[in-house]
Amino acid sequence: MGMTNKQFQGFIRLALAQIDRALEETPDNKELQKLRTIFQLMLEEGD
Repeated sequence: MGMTNKQFQGFIRLALAQIDRALEETPDNKELQKLRTIFQLMLEEGD
């Protein structure tokens, strides 16, 4: 059973929100910044 595009985008948006919260606490975390970039690109490519 796969995810629809809408479900996938919802998952990515949820993950991005959590990453953004984590970056508020540790804005210098390079790995979180990279992860956020990857997730943002996934969201943009899905549109």
